[in-house]
Amino acid sequence: MNAVLEIVINGLSEDAVKEAMRKGIKAAVKVKGVKKITAGNYGGTLGKYHLKLHEILGL
Repeated sequence: MNAVLEIVINGLSEDAVKEAMRKGIKAAVKVKGVKKITAGNYGGTLGKYHLKLHEILGL
């Protein structure tokens, strides 16, 4: 693996953040060489929101 990226998304609403995440993930999976997409929770220390990737993607 050559790099690990951490992408932080801020938005005006939870729905706006979910949509940004959905679009970003759908774009990223088309990039050659992307091996894994995951999300950290950090025990809830980053705030009250916990967005689950499977739910955001409708899986």
